[in-house]
Amino acid sequence: MPSRRLPSETWMRPTTNKVREALISSLQLRLPQARVLDLFAGTGSLGLACFQAGCREVVFVESDRRSLKYLIGEVSRAGAAEPACRIIHGKLPLALSRLEGQFDIILADPPYNSAEGPQTLALLSGCLSPEGIIVFEHHHKENYPEEVNGLKLEKCKRYGETALSFWVHHPECHNP
Repeated sequence: MPSRRLPSETWMRPTTNKVREALISSLQLRLPQARVLDLFAGTGSLGLACFQAGCREVVFVESDRRSLKYLIGEVSRAGAAEPACRIIHGKLPLALSRLEGQFDIILADPPYNSAEGPQTLALLSGCLSPEGIIVFEHHHKENYPEEVNGLKLEKCKRYGETALSFWVHHPECHNP
């Protein structure tokens, strides 16, 4: 995906091009025909990068109305339309109840140091396909659990102040 100009709105913290490119590179073998969920979608840059890399479907979830307006514009500019791309307006983790089926890749970029990030992660096991992966973008000093509700931290990569943490299903993990 070509580099895009990041919005300069003070209420947004878009994923940098460097982090987005590293994420897509690490997911490239999983992306063809994948069903992707982009939580705390913001600008939609992560989900749209997956869409442009060949996934079959992206569902975006965003609660902020200002970000939602921006997201709708970005999805439209990318030429992504339903059923391949769908946008849900709702606050996480409550909005998870509006999802249908399981996803091969779940991406999340919650506000740094917010309770919604860990709360949402704890509820994602049932949304993830058996061979799927969850990737959270977070501040490198935030402490996400290594095991939670059947998920196990596979790896964590740091890019400056930002970290990407990757979780997969692990049947021996049962932390409620």
